[in-house]
Amino acid sequence: MQAASSDVRHLALAGHSVCVETAGVGPPMLLLHGNPDSRHLWEPVREALGSGFRVICPDMPGFGDSPAPSADFDYRPSSTVPLWDALLDELGVDEPVIVGVHDFGGPWLLPWVARNPGRVRRLVICDSPYSPRFRWHFWARVWQTRGLGELAGWTSPRWLFRWEMRRGSKNLPIAFCDAAHARATPAMRRCVLRTYRSFADPQAAFGEELPRLVAALDEIPTAVVSGSRDPYIPGAVGEAFGVPVTWTDAGHWTPIESAPTVADLLRGATGAG
Repeated sequence: MQAASSDVRHLALAGHSVCVETAGVGPPMLLLHGNPDSRHLWEPVREALGSGFRVICPDMPGFGDSPAPSADFDYRPSSTVPLWDALLDELGVDEPVIVGVHDFGGPWLLPWVARNPGRVRRLVICDSPYSPRFRWHFWARVWQTRGLGELAGWTSPRWLFRWEMRRGSKNLPIAFCDAAHARATPAMRRCVLRTYRSFADPQAAFGEELPRLVAALDEIPTAVVSGSRDPYIPGAVGEAFGVPVTWTDAGHWTPIESAPTVADLLRGATGAG
């Protein structure tokens, strides 16, 4: 199946310029990438989905083709929740949406889901560090360290970037890794540091948010996808959502390595809600 042709434009959302790609006609589906990605992460899933959905893929402020946000934007709920209200209003979406998140797409979008369960038709969570008991991996701790994080960001050659991404998912196409490296501009790398430092204390970041989300999931058909070979997000983190976990023989980037599985879970949303 072929993905529908798309429209890419910049929208002014809650005071920030956000690049948004939309494609197709049908029930609305909002897909959000994580780090170090962009909307392009979802291309294999879009292709597996085929037609029948209105797929909405934004670039998070500071990532992909979205300019860096203002200095007070910390990627926490007070900054991110207004983005998604504004996005759906701008696109005229007034029916429940299917939501898919990967990696930091969880911390960036799930707080909105928790506050708006009636606006979500179905939810698919892929490899997201959304737990107060989560322990950050090596590179996260580097990025959270003042000075060291800046040094690592400025001295990350393409070969190291590629090696680390393929350590996370051994079947990632080299071309995908290299394209992600090319998009990792100095401005984006500063936003990566800002993100990781805002979530350095998982208890503070997720201690109240996870119970709020778990309560909302009583109203939302939800699936969690975890790669059994993911070196960054342990399986127990996926189990923290309190719903069954779909395990795949993949690493961290399940929307690429396990695109048909993720697409099937998203596609099942048409009759749910």
